[in-house]
Amino acid sequence: MAKKAQKNFEGALLELESIVAHLERGDISLEESIKNYKDGMDLAAYCLTTLKKAEQEIYVYEEESYKKLEGEHLG
Repeated sequence: MAKKAQKNFEGALLELESIVAHLERGDISLEESIKNYKDGMDLAAYCLTTLKKAEQEIYVYEEESYKKLEGEHLG
């Protein structure tokens, strides 16, 4: 990942947006562009993984909540 201290989704997303803007300006060397690209891909993977985990957590919570609601309705 671009910054090892990066620990949350929001920070990673902001950093990714910054990298994209930097790459779009096109005012950096090829070597720096490649490094930024790699860092950006690492951040994108982190964000995607984080979103998938959040989605799964919400799904599990919803399933548990529905079961509780059905149990109360039947009881």
